[in-house]
Amino acid sequence: MDVGLFDFESAMRQRYLEIDEKTDEAKELLGRRGWTWNEFLDMYDTSWIYHENGLEGVVLTYPEIKSAIDNKIISDVSLLPTYKDIKNQKTCIDLIREKAANKRFLVTFGFLEELHGLLLGDAEAAGSFRRDIPIHRTYFHEIAQPAKIQVALNKVIDGMKVKEKEQHVIEFAANVHHRFMRVFPFSQHSGAIGRLLCNFVLVRGEYLPVIIHASDRQRYYESLRGPERDFRQFMVEAMDNSLENAIRFLAQNRGTSRRSLAQ
Repeated sequence: MDVGLFDFESAMRQRYLEIDEKTDEAKELLGRRGWTWNEFLDMYDTSWIYHENGLEGVVLTYPEIKSAIDNKIISDVSLLPTYKDIKNQKTCIDLIREKAANKRFLVTFGFLEELHGLLLGDAEAAGSFRRDIPIHRTYFHEIAQPAKIQVALNKVIDGMKVKEKEQHVIEFAANVHHRFMRVFPFSQHSGAIGRLLCNFVLVRGEYLPVIIHASDRQRYYESLRGPERDFRQFMVEAMDNSLENAIRFLAQNRGTSRRSLAQ
């Protein structure tokens, strides 16, 4: 037996249990505060979209995100494309939550195509595989050759249908993301779709979606270059950070209603 591997996996299982406990703590704090889970997620999604764009090198402000999500009228027409992108991202987030709530729903290529079309803002262009290996790109891990994308993607989709009985949801979600990113099927938005798939698995398992902070983008890219266990470790740290921030926020604002907080 590889003692080093055994020790690592044991340590990871302990981290999973710690995240389980912190998830329960966050939900308990929500109840004390008088918020519903969905009300909290509305705020959580603003942070998710902010950091999601930061990972791709797009800098947004919280007011821009909130205005787009809340359908506020804007006077600066130059911001319209940005607002449209934010709305499309929020639609994808809502969609994965809706599908994750249906325990019989299975991820298919059609579902990935729908997400891709929403992010592109063009349903007709959705689902087209990339035809080359980009030389200059944000991601620099190994990705599938164009001719092998279909087979490799089908393998990822098939692997999402059945989770091994002993496999923890967090490990399963991390592996889904790592494997999808190794395929990197689309020229645009493959990273965003990979993270949506990861969070689909987490949401179905009743966890908070993991937010990978923009400040951790370099570590995120590096973790994708390594084996699955390296990425699992990075993701556990990202989940722990997301939960710590949520717990800190809820503890500091205990007893404050959502309405009074917004005023």
